[in-house]
Amino acid sequence: MEELHEEERTEALREEEIREEPLDVQQPEESPIQPRKRRQHARSRLAAFFAPIAAYYASIGKDVKWYFDIRLWSPLIVVLLILALLVGKGPDKPVVETTPETEAQVMETEPETTEPPTEEPIDPKAEALARLADTVGAGRSDNVKTVIMWVAINREEDRANGYGKTLLEEIARPSQWQGYDENAAYTDRTYEIAKQVLEIQATGALRPVDSDMLWFVLNDNGSITLRNLYAETATQKWRTKTVK
Repeated sequence: MEELHEEERTEALREEEIREEPLDVQQPEESPIQPRKRRQHARSRLAAFFAPIAAYYASIGKDVKWYFDIRLWSPLIVVLLILALLVGKGPDKPVVETTPETEAQVMETEPETTEPPTEEPIDPKAEALARLADTVGAGRSDNVKTVIMWVAINREEDRANGYGKTLLEEIARPSQWQGYDENAAYTDRTYEIAKQVLEIQATGALRPVDSDMLWFVLNDNGSITLRNLYAETATQKWRTKTVK
């Protein structure tokens, strides 16, 4: 029993010695803090980038000839710009205030714009009658020319003596009108007379020539003699009418 107690004491003493001895633990050596190299690299890159630009601005003016120097020509350029602005602006026009009286005067003096009159279409019947009267009755009075027109209309309306075609066909019938020229010109005066003749025919107004007067003779004194027969016979006597 004593031996056991002695062994326990020795064991306890050893444990106390172990506890009292300092543990030799190797501490990790502290490494020196390395400086950040990223900023140094960035600064070096910026310096390398701006170095040519700084060198360029430093060399401005060294190899430029005197006549390209902006400092020499800048006063002249400023003067030219001022002159251009003054010339382009020009003098201000005076402003005229308009009163009701002046506006009324302006309205009165404005020219009236009138549209050109539209030309009346040519009536082919009136044109044919006018050309017939001016060629057959050339140099004669308006009364004689009017009688010639009525003879042509009577032939248009005749049904007993071989006529009765349209007015244009009767006027164009060959060997019927001495001196007629279908290509000749006619006067405006004769054309107006022809329109009046056609209006009388259309309205049925009183005619100056009987409807059976189908033939005529132009006299040397400028008159015209109408008759209702082409030739006189023993049994038929013609009826005549002379117009100057």
